[in-house]
Amino acid sequence: MDFMGLLRSVEDILFEIVSWLYFYPRTFLLSLFRPQRMMAYADDELDDRPQARYESTINPPVFLMITIAMASSVSDFILGPEAVAQALKDSPEFLRDWKNDLMFTAFIFSIYPLLLSIDLLRHRKIAIDRTSLRPPFYSQCFVAAPFGLANYVALAFMSDDTYEYEILGAFYDGVYIGFPIFLLTLAWYTVQQARWFRRELGTSLVKSSWIAAFAIFKGFFVTSSILLLIEGAG
Repeated sequence: MDFMGLLRSVEDILFEIVSWLYFYPRTFLLSLFRPQRMMAYADDELDDRPQARYESTINPPVFLMITIAMASSVSDFILGPEAVAQALKDSPEFLRDWKNDLMFTAFIFSIYPLLLSIDLLRHRKIAIDRTSLRPPFYSQCFVAAPFGLANYVALAFMSDDTYEYEILGAFYDGVYIGFPIFLLTLAWYTVQQARWFRRELGTSLVKSSWIAAFAIFKGFFVTSSILLLIEGAG
């Protein structure tokens, strides 16, 4: 690569990264408060030319990855350096590298979009391949990001038994903060999935709620099984 070509590559990378300062908060707020619109938008954008996709937001898988990285930092802040150091010591060796840990955590939270997308294609009787799977998976990444962030925070509070937190003048154990966050997050995520299945499949709200709840349950089962296996190997 010539020198000018290298400069143009650096320019593109720098612009892309610094633009996240605007586009990431915008994407997150839209995903949180207008999730159905974002899920439909993710699907529509894949019909555009690759250079014109997601011009006003962040690419969905990249958005999920950035959110998981932020969630990890927030979790470490809640737990404190001593708890983080102990958790690192107890982790399998390959997860002690922060890059591997980030990729593994992003992989765990990507299982939910994958299973929900597969369920959608199965109910629509569409053959599952990379082409058919990509649109629903990209749609799901937008809502998986807030879901992952809130879950990370909730688990950090619930696993922190070192001290109590002061909220509105009263002190609470971490579980009394984390568990309600977890329940609210799960309720929000389930409602969004039920609405998504209802729109995409044209079914009743009862049936779409059942499909969504069962798919999320499968996500919990698969991710919990993987985490238990990893913990056993640690």
